[in-house]
Amino acid sequence: MVLIFLCNTAQASNESVEANLSLSPEFCITDSPNKTCDIKVVLNWQTDAPHTVCIMSDNESLTTWCADSPHINSLSIMVSTDRDIQFVMMDKDTHQTLAGVKLKVTPTAEPQVRRRYRNPWSLF
Repeated sequence: MVLIFLCNTAQASNESVEANLSLSPEFCITDSPNKTCDIKVVLNWQTDAPHTVCIMSDNESLTTWCADSPHINSLSIMVSTDRDIQFVMMDKDTHQTLAGVKLKVTPTAEPQVRRRYRNPWSLF
């Protein structure tokens, strides 16, 4: 009987938390490779059970944000970057990583110039 109880306890602690983190928009398109992307992004999340979460990123200019209650499920922030940003959602109490999402920064492609193969002075 004790063995069954210990097995059930171990199984419950190994179960992972179901969480979903989404980002809108997912892409930011810049004019050139050296230009920064200035955009307002909205992070939305859902968890299978109420969790108070923190949002972290790999961008130095963005500080870690933590929710005050488990009923908050979105965050709107202004981002200024020239590189991709990885956002990670963690449980505030256990520091367990729940989900992640990436904002991709893409420069626009240069217009392709078509080269003339025939010289303008050619007779043929």
